[in-house]
Amino acid sequence: MATSLKILAFCACTSLLFASCTKSYDTLVDGNRPPNYGSIPTLKVDNYVNRLFIDFLGREATELERNDWVFTLKSNGLAYSTRDSLIQILQWDSLYRPGDSSYRHAYSQRLYDVSKARFLEGASDPDIGQAIGSLRFGIKVARLEGDSVRVYANLDAISKYSDVLISRQRYRLQEIGYSEMVACMVNNPIYDGINMNSFNYVIASFDDVLRRNPTQDEFTRAYQIIEKNEPQEIFGVWAANKNEYAQALTQTDGFFEAQIRWSYFLLVQREPSTKELNQFLQPYLENHRIEDVQRAIATTDEYAQF
Repeated sequence: MATSLKILAFCACTSLLFASCTKSYDTLVDGNRPPNYGSIPTLKVDNYVNRLFIDFLGREATELERNDWVFTLKSNGLAYSTRDSLIQILQWDSLYRPGDSSYRHAYSQRLYDVSKARFLEGASDPDIGQAIGSLRFGIKVARLEGDSVRVYANLDAISKYSDVLISRQRYRLQEIGYSEMVACMVNNPIYDGINMNSFNYVIASFDDVLRRNPTQDEFTRAYQIIEKNEPQEIFGVWAANKNEYAQALTQTDGFFEAQIRWSYFLLVQREPSTKELNQFLQPYLENHRIEDVQRAIATTDEYAQF
């Protein structure tokens, strides 16, 4: 009886969400005959739910979560709108959840962790905290020695490390978007250490962020910015130092296209087609919500393996 009440309560909450959720991408299905979702085994639906929890929260669904979500999906005929609304819960729901704090908190943590693996070779927060501690001690020594250059250099490094650490919380609270998180990931001493010297930094930043190599002209301009702090026009804006370069790099249209490509690789292990890119790019350029791109991919039959 208790389980039935929980299911009914979950369905009621889900119905309310359906009425209030933001506009979703239209999912394109070729052909005139709709899929026969009634023949999809419950096990496949269960696997789909569990995969969503792993990809979006970094953990498997609990038995109660799987039962509730499978019931809701099958009750609504596995409709795309139902999938979309349920995934929105994983991305945006801020109610307290044991073990997660909230789904929004867990989703933000997952994106943060995946991004650290992508850009910083999975550097842990304690490692970053230890580096900050060492820099603070270095500041004390430098001040005693009258070395103001080292003091300011250490303060700048601490600020960049702190930007990385706080980007998760700021993203969760929607104070920044994913582009600003990525800017922090490629503008700190860890990323500099992985990609030593300005030559390697420029090549790596294009590859990691834009998923392509720079043109000769782009490389020359970027190198002048990074190596000499020389003002250059790049990506349609002016930049004169690494901070401004990282901001410019993550605001270009190419950045948003690259994140669509990355999301496809992350969720379905392939490159998007030209049609898929065109479907997602303009809305993403306008709202900067990577959540919408990832949710649209995860509602497809390809991702669900139906």
